[in-house]
Amino acid sequence: MGLTAGPVPPRVDAIVKAGLLALVTHASSVGGWSSRRTAATLGLDHTRLLRWSVRAQLDRLEDAKPGPDVPLHALLDWERDAIVTLAEDWGEIDRSHRKLAHRGSRLGVVHVSQSTVLRVLEAAGMRLPATPAREPRPPQPWPQWAELVPGVIWIYDFTHFAAAGRCAIAVLDVVSRLWLSTVVSAEETSTQVEVAFTRPTARTTSSKTTACSTSCAAVSCPTVTSCPCCSPCPTTGRR
Repeated sequence: MGLTAGPVPPRVDAIVKAGLLALVTHASSVGGWSSRRTAATLGLDHTRLLRWSVRAQLDRLEDAKPGPDVPLHALLDWERDAIVTLAEDWGEIDRSHRKLAHRGSRLGVVHVSQSTVLRVLEAAGMRLPATPAREPRPPQPWPQWAELVPGVIWIYDFTHFAAAGRCAIAVLDVVSRLWLSTVVSAEETSTQVEVAFTRPTARTTSSKTTACSTSCAAVSCPTVTSCPCCSPCPTTGRR
C-alpha cells in the first residue's frame, strides 16, 4: 500500500489517512500495540494521528479548501448590476472601461477598479463601442530645400538643471552631428532659442578658412605654428 516508505508526507489524501488509521486499529486490536508506538513505527506524529481519528468520526478526512468559499473582497451582486447599468447608460459616451470606472466613482454609483469593470463587462457579454480609427495621414513630401548635407538641418533641445535653476539650450547639426552652440539661461523662452540659432551662424562663418596671402596659399599648412597667417589651419581645423 506504500504506507511504510519512510515518514508520512505533510500532505496526504484521505485514502492514505484511512489506511494508516486502519493499520493503527489493527495493531491495537491484534498485537496490543499502543497508538503512540504504532504511530512512531509508521513514521507518523502521534498528535497528527489523534487529529485524524477525530476527523474520521466526522467523515472529514479530505483536506478542506484553504480560505473562505467567497473572498471577503469579492464583488457583490448589486455592484455587478451597477457596472452593467453604468455601461448601458454611459457606454456610448465614454467608450472605455477606464472612463466608466472613473465616472462610476464621480457619480457615486460604484467604486471599482478599471480592470474590474472590464472583467464584469466581459463576463456579461458586453462590448463597448470602440472609437473609430483615424484615417491614415498621407506622407508629407521631403522639402525641396532640405538636403542631407552639413549646415542645412539644425535641431535644438533644452536641458533643465533644477538644482541650479538654469536651463541650457543646445543647437546641433543633423547630418554632421556638430555641436553648434549652447545657451545657458534662467528662462526658457523664444529669446533664448533665437540667440542660440544666431550664434552658430557667426561661428560657422568665422571658422571658414580664407585664402592665405603668403607663399603658402597654394598648399595646405602642415602645422599651426608653421603658418601663423592661417587661422585656423586647414589641416588641423575642424572640417
